[in-house]
Amino acid sequence: MRRILFGVLVLVSGIVAAQTAQTAQTAQTAQTAQTTQTAQTTQTAPPPVTVSQARVRWLPGDLPMAGYFEITSHATRPLRLVGATSPAFGMVMLHRSVEEAGVSHMEHVDGVTLDPARSVMFAPGGYHLMLMQRRQDVHAGQEVPITLRFSDGATLTVRFRVAGVEGQ
Repeated sequence: MRRILFGVLVLVSGIVAAQTAQTAQTAQTAQTAQTTQTAQTTQTAPPPVTVSQARVRWLPGDLPMAGYFEITSHATRPLRLVGATSPAFGMVMLHRSVEEAGVSHMEHVDGVTLDPARSVMFAPGGYHLMLMQRRQDVHAGQEVPITLRFSDGATLTVRFRVAGVEGQ
């Protein structure tokens, strides 16, 4: 009988110890998440750029759309555009159209350097935003917010006008 009681006592002690460790780990995870969220919501100065001619080329169904714009740097040092997000799309990527051996194709780029006092065009046949996995209906004539992300952590949200295929 003593052996059974001792076995039950050891089993209960092990369960309590495991629950205590799990509770401590959960508290540490929650604290880490809170710290991460605080770091992400810390405001950075907006990047010294202007964006013009911001438009999205609309395509029907769930076909990927493309984002075009001109971005001009007013910085005194090079800036690097490294990504973009939008609540209207599940995935936004920086792409570039290239031609190799007479064949044109698109490739993902990890960033675009913006030299001081220079502009970069995101246009058909060159750099563009590839907008995929629509989260909502997008129609010609409306505006879609797209947030541009820079390597220094700065962001800039721009309203892109949705244009039909002819509005490239």
